[in-house]
Amino acid sequence: MDSKAFLAIALSFILFMLWQIYFAPPVQHPPEEQKQTTAPQAPPKTAPAPVPVPENLVPKAASSPHVDLSTLKTWTMGDSLFKMQVVDQGARESSFTLKKFRETVAPDSPPIQMISTRDTLDLPLSIDLLHHQDWQLSTRPYSSDAPTEVKVPVGGEPQNISFHTEVPGKVQVTKTFTVTPDSYVVDVAIAIKNLLNEKLVDQVGISFYYKPYADTTYYNPSQLTFYEKGSLKYFKEKDLKSNENPKDLPQPPYDWVGYENNYFIQALVPPPEGGYQILPRLLDQEKGVIRTVYLSDPMELAQGETKTIKLRLYTGPKQIDYLKKAGHNLSASVDYGWFSFLAKPLLVVLKLFNSFVHNYGVAIILLTVLIKLIFWPLTHKSYTSMQKMKKVQPKIQQLREKYKDNREKLNQELMQVYKTHKVNPLGGCLPMALQIPVFFALYRMLYAAVDLRHQPFMLWINDLTAPDRLHVGFSVNLPFLGHLDGIPVLTILMGITMFLQQKMTPSTGDPRQEKIMLIMPVMFTFFFINFPSGLVLYWFINNILSIAQQYWINRHAA
Repeated sequence: MDSKAFLAIALSFILFMLWQIYFAPPVQHPPEEQKQTTAPQAPPKTAPAPVPVPENLVPKAASSPHVDLSTLKTWTMGDSLFKMQVVDQGARESSFTLKKFRETVAPDSPPIQMISTRDTLDLPLSIDLLHHQDWQLSTRPYSSDAPTEVKVPVGGEPQNISFHTEVPGKVQVTKTFTVTPDSYVVDVAIAIKNLLNEKLVDQVGISFYYKPYADTTYYNPSQLTFYEKGSLKYFKEKDLKSNENPKDLPQPPYDWVGYENNYFIQALVPPPEGGYQILPRLLDQEKGVIRTVYLSDPMELAQGETKTIKLRLYTGPKQIDYLKKAGHNLSASVDYGWFSFLAKPLLVVLKLFNSFVHNYGVAIILLTVLIKLIFWPLTHKSYTSMQKMKKVQPKIQQLREKYKDNREKLNQELMQVYKTHKVNPLGGCLPMALQIPVFFALYRMLYAAVDLRHQPFMLWINDLTAPDRLHVGFSVNLPFLGHLDGIPVLTILMGITMFLQQKMTPSTGDPRQEKIMLIMPVMFTFFFINFPSGLVLYWFINNILSIAQQYWINRHAA
């Protein structure tokens, strides 16, 4: 490979990594005009003036003693994809397990538990009336006529499960869950009926609680995300405070608000017409517990009148098919950054290959071969150009010596040499540079595709989204690389093939550049040590195919 080409790729790669460290994930800020035009919807003329939101939205019931979840009456509902549990205290979600995803790669690992805040004080779907918190709607016992276990069959009809509670003479609350088959969607309708002999003036607060997912890492952060008007806005734990809204908080209405990492999301889809606020708060900095409160606009209910709030919840993996089925632009949560337009088609092709070979490692190899075939004419042109450049190097070196003090004359003579020998000095660089976006797209896709999570390849590679490690009974901490609990065998092999490829590449005749180029495989090996083994596998196979192609070109050029 031409040194300029290799340097272009290397520098682009380093810049990309620096961008990942300091700027990823990309934050798309809506234009100023949009910010101004998306102000909160004004309350109806018949409603009272908005009441200032108290700084502390924690319900008074949160000061009540901890209750063991196992002592509460529980209803279980779900379909082929998940199992959800609702406790009678507040009719809140106490558990949501994903049947097809495990916590770890171990075969006996339990299924993923999406409700990570398991204390009875901070279970999701807690309901409160902001100015009547003494009614303790969030922790009152609810009753239901539904059986304690409801299973929605595959291909069946959605089923409703309703829960009721009442503060005698004051308010009645009905919470209805609708479980959709073959989906991670649960629709919730909350009906509040005024039993007072006078108007009820208040605001409804519905609280959701989140805690970092178990597989949270620097490259797989758990974060709160708002999606509105085609724009994603991310908020990490450090962006949130306990008593005020974060800076640059988008204004409703939102398409959805979700707590997510690369693989899973708990998304809330509010009503499309607006008339609410969503207020995030950091409750526990040490544990990273975050609460978002859905706060309705001020409401005014006449005696006997009912207000119903409808929400859609998506709790599950970030699989595009299921997200699209859920609607409301939830598929936008699968964000591969600048190269999404390449990463998403690559994932489709990868899944297609896997449907035939039933091994994502083999599917990655087939995808690598396909990409190599697509780029074969370009790489062939690049290698051929480098061969031609190698042949004219002695002539170029003579001209550099002869006209070292006359830059203008040197450039004229060099252009004449290129024209005479039909050589393009950028011919080896540009075709290779065109492959950089594909590599970056694969990098983002293999990091963030839940389809590859815990998917094995062969031998010691049992998770293509995890770093390559052959466990040999010891571990070591290395500067800049962190904790290595095994030997990165595939990564080392990748470095070796990269070194061999570089040795086969036509040299430029500059010994210093040749030495620098031979150091590059070592640098890339260190770069790749903590990358997903699926990405290392792609680069390793690509190196082998490049060596074969270079060998074929060198042999025919001899």
